[in-house]
Amino acid sequence: MSGPDAARPVASALRGPWWRWLFLLPGLAAVAYGTVGLLGAGGRVPLLPWATWFVGSALVHDLLIAPLWMAGGWLVARFAPRAARPAVVTGALVSGVLVLVALPFVLGYGYEPTNPSFLPRGYGRNLLVLVAAVLAASVVWAVVAVRRAPSSPEPSSPEPSSPEPLSPGPPSS
Repeated sequence: MSGPDAARPVASALRGPWWRWLFLLPGLAAVAYGTVGLLGAGGRVPLLPWATWFVGSALVHDLLIAPLWMAGGWLVARFAPRAARPAVVTGALVSGVLVLVALPFVLGYGYEPTNPSFLPRGYGRNLLVLVAAVLAASVVWAVVAVRRAPSSPEPSSPEPSSPEPLSPGPPSS
């Protein structure tokens, strides 16, 4: 951070646009509510495993998910046609969210062999089917977008340009 407010980032943030408070205040209220609920739960919530999960999820995001997403974005920007980029990014995003939501079920968290009603479905297979459907829809979207995109002019045939304005000639006497 540089500039006149580099030494005072909190003061700089407080002078931001008014609409920032529309997002900041509900977010802080949700954090306060969660903190009160967590600390007020007594022994029902083991704090050490919760803290391990909380810190671990932040580390997994910062060290794995975010770098992979940025690398994927770089690859898409570098190699995918411009018209196909929204389809590729949307397909990757939806597939990633599906995997993150379904992962506890696929890994069998909560499974209890004595109770067959816990995790009774083939979650791994179903996740693969859903991700395949999302990626297939993304491919169709990308192909249609690329075909509908205006083609760029060939290098051998440049677009006709407008004629240069006539410059006044030497004065005639």
